[in-house]
Amino acid sequence: MNRNAKKIRPIRRHGTAIAFAMAGLAAGQPAVAEEADPPVAQADPNQAVEEVVVIGRYRAAATDIVSERIESDVPMDFLDAEGISRVGDSNVAAALRRVPGVTLVQNQFIYVRGLGERYSSNQLNGSDVPSPDLTRNVLPLDIFPAEIIDSISVQKGYSPDLPAAFGGGNIDIRTRAIPEDRLFTAKINTGWNTESSDDGITYSGGSDDRWGTDDGTREIPQAIVDGIQQYRGNFSPINIQNLARQSGSPIPLASAQTLNRELATALNRNLDLRSKSMPADFEAELAGGYRWFFGDEWELGFLAIGNYSNKWRNRERTLREVTLPDNTYTESLRTINQVTLTAGLNVGLRFTEDHDVKWLNMFLRNTEDEASVSLSCTQGQFNDCASTNTRERLQDTRYEQRDLDITQFTGTHTLGDATLERLPEWLGWLEGARDSQVNWFYTDSEATTDLPQETRVKFVETLDASGNVATSQVRNINTAMELRYSDLVDEVESWGGSLMVPFTGSSWDLELTGGGSYNRKGRSFQQTQLGLGTFDPNFTSIADGNIRDVFGDDNVLNPLYGYELFLGIGQFGTESYGAGQITDAGFGKFDLLINDTWRIAGGARWENFKQVSVPIDYLNFNGQRIPLTPEEIEASTIQTDDWYPAFSATWIRPQFWSDEFQLRFAWSETAARPDLREISSSTYIDPLTEARVRGNPNLIPSDLKNYDLRAEWFWDSGDSFTASLFYKDIKAPIETIQGGATEDNIIFTFINAETAEVYGLEIEGIKSLGFLSGGGWSEAFYLSGNATFSDSEVEIPENVGGDITNRTRRLTQHSEWVVNMQLGYDAFNGKWGSTLVYNAFGPRIFFAGINGQDDAYEQPFHSLDFVLSWYPTENLSLKFRAQNILDQKTRIDQENSSGDEVRILEQTVGTSLLFDIKYEL
Repeated sequence: MNRNAKKIRPIRRHGTAIAFAMAGLAAGQPAVAEEADPPVAQADPNQAVEEVVVIGRYRAAATDIVSERIESDVPMDFLDAEGISRVGDSNVAAALRRVPGVTLVQNQFIYVRGLGERYSSNQLNGSDVPSPDLTRNVLPLDIFPAEIIDSISVQKGYSPDLPAAFGGGNIDIRTRAIPEDRLFTAKINTGWNTESSDDGITYSGGSDDRWGTDDGTREIPQAIVDGIQQYRGNFSPINIQNLARQSGSPIPLASAQTLNRELATALNRNLDLRSKSMPADFEAELAGGYRWFFGDEWELGFLAIGNYSNKWRNRERTLREVTLPDNTYTESLRTINQVTLTAGLNVGLRFTEDHDVKWLNMFLRNTEDEASVSLSCTQGQFNDCASTNTRERLQDTRYEQRDLDITQFTGTHTLGDATLERLPEWLGWLEGARDSQVNWFYTDSEATTDLPQETRVKFVETLDASGNVATSQVRNINTAMELRYSDLVDEVESWGGSLMVPFTGSSWDLELTGGGSYNRKGRSFQQTQLGLGTFDPNFTSIADGNIRDVFGDDNVLNPLYGYELFLGIGQFGTESYGAGQITDAGFGKFDLLINDTWRIAGGARWENFKQVSVPIDYLNFNGQRIPLTPEEIEASTIQTDDWYPAFSATWIRPQFWSDEFQLRFAWSETAARPDLREISSSTYIDPLTEARVRGNPNLIPSDLKNYDLRAEWFWDSGDSFTASLFYKDIKAPIETIQGGATEDNIIFTFINAETAEVYGLEIEGIKSLGFLSGGGWSEAFYLSGNATFSDSEVEIPENVGGDITNRTRRLTQHSEWVVNMQLGYDAFNGKWGSTLVYNAFGPRIFFAGINGQDDAYEQPFHSLDFVLSWYPTENLSLKFRAQNILDQKTRIDQENSSGDEVRILEQTVGTSLLFDIKYEL
């Protein structure tokens, strides 16, 4: 509710909001207030109007954002574009780790208040969008570059106008708005990373790799696609011979073997790795916009933005087996080339101040091309480095292209003065509904993820007495070369609207809002795996060549070496799946302000939710491709029809230890639902961990009760302090557990635990340091930060999940503490600015242990960054960024059954040094 829109009265709260905003909650800017000239006209000369003039480049942009936080009826946090730019974060995921209670997982997913990504919902301009992630239903936030962002809201208290799938919070990404006047910006960025100073590795890809798309080089060959149909999902020579006999044209087994080998020659086998001199990072951005005015009533504007970046990174990783860490381990060098493309067009049409319609079309691409070499030793196996002087070498390539295409229409229509003046007399009764507002939206979006080719070639190496490589050969096995092709399509269509009607009394303001929405989501995932190799002993005579020669046409087609192509290696036959989800919703809410002292809001949301996911075996030509009966499909379908209430109360008390004070309480009931792939019986390989993962069709949604208590103090100087207590009670939480592990066995699945709870304290604040010098030199400095201290507990029943070591433990990925700090400087002349930024989180469970092994914990990562900005002219700016100055590494430790602490994973990140130059008209 906008408490300043209904009537004229002293606007102390509004003045405080501006002062606080100018200080910059997210950007953390100190404010310098001066007495301004009095306005030419005032509605009431007796009103106490506060005017604030702020000096500094970052300060004005935060006004609307912080005013929105103060005026919100539930606990919310915000980041604005200037704040994100100030700390140098390159994408939404990185920026959100600066918010209280938020941690970043795998550089993509956000955990709010210790709850996993399934408990947080993501929106773009208030609408749901699909996910291009292969293994999760939620949106990976690293796909959104910071350049397209106007602001980000993190709503931690539930309100009925949001989807009921709400646990930790709702994250709404708001894209840049149409400019008020002419806009043109051009930016170039370059830099490098310390881990990428040495040469990396690469392979022969496609001619369009620089644009983040494959030119067809890696795609599954048409001959293989045709062969799957012709040979009914089975490439074995015996099957080829049987099919030929059944067709009336029998062939000898040798001919069937030849046909099998001919299929193999269609594959891209040019997979030899070579050294790559690592180039510097490169990023370029162009943005332009304009607004035309047609008379005094019509406005038409646009904003267009394009962004391209290309960077290379080396990563060194060590994996150790917790029970035999000294003799069973893998050391890897990975080189990753990341290409991102962004193109967006925002067009807006406005009629007076009452009607606003916008159209947004946005395309995002994020592609990673990875080559890696891994050296592996396993005690008791052929590659037992200690006893046999033999190790395995794996050469891998992986190309993943993620695209997100969004079309969105939104509209806001207010029954204001301009509209009422134009209405015919017979509609004069609408005067009683003055300032009513209708909002609507329609979004149609598609996310695709294409892994045209993942490959692995296996070598065996012998070592001499000095530990140097004596011999290196491709392994003499039938899956010496493995190839995997994956394709994901995720589509979302959503629409909805709301009507708000205000009522005003002598000492109260009331807003009644009602609305509804429809959301339809469909997802399909298909994965095909192939293996090529031989057990023939003659193969060893050619096995010491490079990959291109060993698997060249001459060798593959030569029957002497016994090559054979396998389809569906190590599969359960159900890696692929299809899924759908439909949500119909309606809501009603009220927002009541009494005497500018009490604000009471509440309401309820009704949702009819349906979800189904089924495994699909595309290689099954002899039976049902969906290996479930209609009864099993019905049993695995989730359908709920329920109400989700919410209530909040705010006590407003100026001059309570500060110029402004608010005490908020919020309660709500919400849900957390399984991902589409989690309720399918499909079994697939997680491309990030190489682990087999199987869904659980018996999963049920989790029910949550949420409680929040927040106290907020704001000073007219721009200083602030906030303290929040929160508690969440979860029934039937969904947890990922580890199962038994063999080469072809399932090792991860999902269960409903019995109960879980999360509770904690959040504090945040900003303080100008001018008091250190009595308003002198230290006025240019500020200190801001936040910290979260929390705990969680989940209980897993004895009859669920196999041999789990700890059935009562903290939630997966929950940190007991998270800290963010910023020390900033703004030169009085506006030419210089700098920020020192620190972020850290406490140990968090990476996965739960089994068979007496303790849970594996990701160790604290202490991120220290520095940003220096220089503005030589009004149009030109230069920026230097140093990231991960402390050169921290990703580390995961696990205690084994003997009580020994083992570092089971360690991966380098490196320190990045980046330079920006930006020109703006």
